[in-house]
Amino acid sequence: MARSISRFNGVWIVLLAVAFALPLWPQASTARVSGTVRDQTAAVIPQANVTLTNTATNVALRSATNEAGFFLFPGVIPGGYRLTVESPGMQKWEGELNVQVGQSVVVDPVLEVGQTVTEISVRDVTPLVTTDNPTLGRVLERQRIEQLPINGRNVLTLLQTVPGMEGTRAYGLREGSHEVVLDGAAMSDRLWGGAMRRMPGLDTIQEFKVENNNSSAKFNRPTTVLMSTRSGTNQIHGALFETHRNNSLGVARRRQDYFSKAPQLIRNEFGASAGGPVFIPKLYNGKDRTFWFFAYEGYRQVSRTNWSGTVPTEAMRNGDFRGLVDANGRQFVLYDPWSTNPQTWARQPFAYRGELNVIDPARISPFAKHLYSVTPLPTHPQVNPLVEDNWWGTAPYRRNEWTITARFDHSFSDNDRVYVRYGQGDQRIFSQDWNLPMLDLVAGSVRRQAPNKTLAVSYVRTFSPTFFNELLVSGAREFWWKGTGEPGVKYTDRLGLPNPFDVVGWPAVYDTGFTNYVSDNTQASANTYLIIDNNATKIAARHEFQFGYHYRYDQLNLLPDQQQNQGLIQGNTLATALYDTRTARTNPLATPFTGHNAANTFLGIMNYSNQFVRGYFYARGREYALYFQDNWKVSPRLTLNLGLRWEYWPAFREKRNVMTSFDPNRRAAVLGTSLEEMYKLGATLPAIVNRLEFLGAKFITWDQAGLPQNLMRSPKRNFGPRLGFAYRLGDGARSFVLRGGYRISYFHIPARPWVARMRMNAPLTARFNNSLTDPALAPDGLPNYGMRSVPTIIAGQNSRDAVSLAMASGLTRGSPGASYFAPNQPDARVQDWNFTIEREILENTLVRASYVGNRSGNLEQFYQYNLPTPDYIWFVTTGERLPTGEFAGVARRPYDKVVWGNVEEYRMTGWGNFNGVQLEIERRYSKGIGFQLFYVMGNNLAAGGQEWSGTSVIPELNQFLPGLVPTDIKARNRFLNYQRDTSVPKHRLRWNWIADLPFGRGKPIGGNAGGFLNRVIGGWQVAGIGSWRTRYFALPTGIYPNGNKIEIYGTKYKIEDCTSGVCYPGYLWWNGYIPAHRINSVNPATGRPNGIMGVPANYQPAGEPLIPWPKEPNSADPMFAFYGTNTAWVTLKDGTVQRTTFNDGLHPWRQQYFPAPGQWVLDAALFKTIPITERVQLRLNADFFNVFNRPGTPGSVGANGVISTRVSDLAPRELQLTLRLMW
Repeated sequence: MARSISRFNGVWIVLLAVAFALPLWPQASTARVSGTVRDQTAAVIPQANVTLTNTATNVALRSATNEAGFFLFPGVIPGGYRLTVESPGMQKWEGELNVQVGQSVVVDPVLEVGQTVTEISVRDVTPLVTTDNPTLGRVLERQRIEQLPINGRNVLTLLQTVPGMEGTRAYGLREGSHEVVLDGAAMSDRLWGGAMRRMPGLDTIQEFKVENNNSSAKFNRPTTVLMSTRSGTNQIHGALFETHRNNSLGVARRRQDYFSKAPQLIRNEFGASAGGPVFIPKLYNGKDRTFWFFAYEGYRQVSRTNWSGTVPTEAMRNGDFRGLVDANGRQFVLYDPWSTNPQTWARQPFAYRGELNVIDPARISPFAKHLYSVTPLPTHPQVNPLVEDNWWGTAPYRRNEWTITARFDHSFSDNDRVYVRYGQGDQRIFSQDWNLPMLDLVAGSVRRQAPNKTLAVSYVRTFSPTFFNELLVSGAREFWWKGTGEPGVKYTDRLGLPNPFDVVGWPAVYDTGFTNYVSDNTQASANTYLIIDNNATKIAARHEFQFGYHYRYDQLNLLPDQQQNQGLIQGNTLATALYDTRTARTNPLATPFTGHNAANTFLGIMNYSNQFVRGYFYARGREYALYFQDNWKVSPRLTLNLGLRWEYWPAFREKRNVMTSFDPNRRAAVLGTSLEEMYKLGATLPAIVNRLEFLGAKFITWDQAGLPQNLMRSPKRNFGPRLGFAYRLGDGARSFVLRGGYRISYFHIPARPWVARMRMNAPLTARFNNSLTDPALAPDGLPNYGMRSVPTIIAGQNSRDAVSLAMASGLTRGSPGASYFAPNQPDARVQDWNFTIEREILENTLVRASYVGNRSGNLEQFYQYNLPTPDYIWFVTTGERLPTGEFAGVARRPYDKVVWGNVEEYRMTGWGNFNGVQLEIERRYSKGIGFQLFYVMGNNLAAGGQEWSGTSVIPELNQFLPGLVPTDIKARNRFLNYQRDTSVPKHRLRWNWIADLPFGRGKPIGGNAGGFLNRVIGGWQVAGIGSWRTRYFALPTGIYPNGNKIEIYGTKYKIEDCTSGVCYPGYLWWNGYIPAHRINSVNPATGRPNGIMGVPANYQPAGEPLIPWPKEPNSADPMFAFYGTNTAWVTLKDGTVQRTTFNDGLHPWRQQYFPAPGQWVLDAALFKTIPITERVQLRLNADFFNVFNRPGTPGSVGANGVISTRVSDLAPRELQLTLRLMW
């Protein structure tokens, strides 16, 4: 790491040297001001002098109109400006305008004949309607950023004010299709597709803009989030602020809180910012030329979050497992593994002091004793933990962040301007992510850290009124790490568990019968980039030509999941189960409702596994791009936008070539470097390679496979045309404007999908196992050895050496996998379009209607062509028993039946489509009120782009019964995967507003208030932001339709779910499957409800298991153990009857979505600015998040049709108070 930091410091030095050596640099995240000067007869006026002056810094930009009367100021820093136009014989024209980040401001001055000393002053000429481009998006200026109640002060929260945005996804596009840009410097995360974790403070942001459809050829991503930092002015301005939240101050409780007050919350955000002219007494006065700005922001939070889970009862911790009863009253019976008959596999049930299902407490294992010592006791001991959570409480959350921003601006002359911005930040978080909090706060907890640095240097040069050049150099670095447990602690050694790799960290403990004890996989990334952008503008008559180049270098050091190298301990050994004599001895199964993982864990009879995992991927990537854009003002009414962008993104390479691919023809792993080099780098072990070769695996080099050394190729012909227009109907400020366009753009798929999978490739990983269920490790080669044998290893007692590195025992036939890149890797491609009509209907009020669409292509998918045939399909199609013996793991695989397990090709065959309409009304703040209201209705359907599973997986034909799916792979992909993306709502309504309250002098209430009273009641403003959306739920695939119609009841029927022994409220949302004996049922022994109460008499389930529960179950029925299941019996060729679970691979309810409860929430703010002196002001803010404290109706709908209102859908109301001192 020290070497990488040293290299990074070297990057900064080179970057600074280059920055100050180059003569021409741009203003980034800037804007442009243009227009055409005419006289009253509409004739253009050439050679008119045009001056644009920043009203805060007094820095003036000067130009002149060309022969077409056109003028342009590129690279304009956002802020307030005064525009002046002068021409001999004409009256001087002057107007004020506000320039926003990334905005194209069009002002067309009209001069009148007269003396030049006569001027026409126009108070505000900032256009409201877009008249010169087809781009859709949204701009928020500094004032609105300060006014809106932003939860968390994360600048990306402002995306909710942008039509079409769901998080960073625009109109349904895949995560990662955006770029976040601060002053021209990218702040995106290439691993996950998000943004830097510690973003700059809100006080540093001058303006915020999003372009999410039809940007010009200058932009390199489908969606761009543009931010500009504040700069100093001719006066010293600054601010101090403190924001506070506390659970004792206006914080409400959730439904699931079992406490008298809300969980602990102490949260403080604080900071300071200042800026002004650079002034060195007696040496330099930077007024009108040189300015500085600095900001610091900190964040501290200590809180507790709600958690629930299942824990063993106090009786179970003492060996009493009589409480192992399922929701339908069926008892699990435990059998003593030390009583196993080696010939018949028969066992005796556990009994202690004459009580069945009770184990002698003295037989508890050291490992279980430790787990119980750190596991909290049930908070609801009356609740059955096999049915419902019996522990409810809170878990700690701690967060510490800080960030600084420094910026210097300097104007060498009217033609030369430069700025330098440096940012640095850090984030440290402790949270409980994976299971309920343990008493020692280790298992399931996650520690995170994410320091970052950014730098941008910019210089703009005006050669003439018709030629400008911009250039930007920027760089950034973010290091991110996460893991479980105290750093440096070897928990496995402390517990007496296997630790053959001698690593630190908590082991993953699963299948204990109740809560897991999770270890989050240690991961890290150290991402560094350097970007150089050059942009030139040439004005020729009515044409504005923009052209330039882009270069980017990415250094992505990615540490993939270090999964379970510290150990995986599992209690699913069947050690307390009983062999079902009705099943074949070649495929022995357990008798239903015998044995339980909780008892296995108590006894310490576990499965052990430690995984060797590769270290860092040292990925290196580059981008090259050229572009040309012509903004052609064909006439005063019509503007055409014509552009073309060429991009070449060479396929990334691994610095050390420690990558693998696969040759499907030779059935061989393809290596990017030699095995000897991999040994030297610690990327694999000789024991792993020897074992793989013994099994029959082959290894070939990249050149033998006919591949480049980085194992993939990328296209060089990524051309992205931009076609757009804007046409004004009629004259005047309130004319209709029609605009629209079409564009092709590209983006990188985030690295996470392939990093997380390719880390598992042979020979870069291997499991070293000691398993009682894996037939490959059983002495007789049969499965479920733990159900048929006497235990020899007890966890924590003699388990330290249970796993050996002498041989990669976990590498059996069928376990080595290969996830590899298809040789050709085209870049993800987006076509988007819109047609928009807009008009200013009232002063400062705009309405806009748009048809919006896009089609994305080349999304990632994984073609899996060597998964084993599922059990049921195997029995039905072959009539044979499941294979046993050494080759059992490969015998059912369709591609390779010797060594390889899952083989999947990472291919860019996914696609998506979005089509929708967008309606918006917006009022710019004027006369005490401003607002925005927009509605988006759209359908987003896609196949691919879902990272791990879902529509990103293309299965082979053997996963289905013959004839159910198309044999053609493209047709099969569409049939199985092309479906609605429910993460993008079909209907979305959002709104935000600010309004002056009618109190104080000159207002309807208290209009004659005096000085003190007016200072108290006057000047108050209220602001808010709200949203409403639709949601879907998917029909369950664990039951099957029975012919009854699907009925959506909504909130018509209130019910109580009493199946756990405690009744909880909810709704019967649809007619899912409720077992017949649990419909309005009562326990005859106690008289207490034990089912779903309030089910209407007309209820008929739309689906049910293949073996549904009868209304009056009979424990003597031979089928009793199979009630509520999809168990099937298949007669094999040899006449034996095989028990299995029905699954033909194609459920009739797949991809079936129905409306779930909608969701709406409203945040509000009340604030006031109090003048203390002429220059000093104090601002008071009270922000109310979820102001009405609506718990909402959860969108999760069960297979039984029930929505539980036991828990809240929304976070409870929180009050945030802010004091801000400004000068």
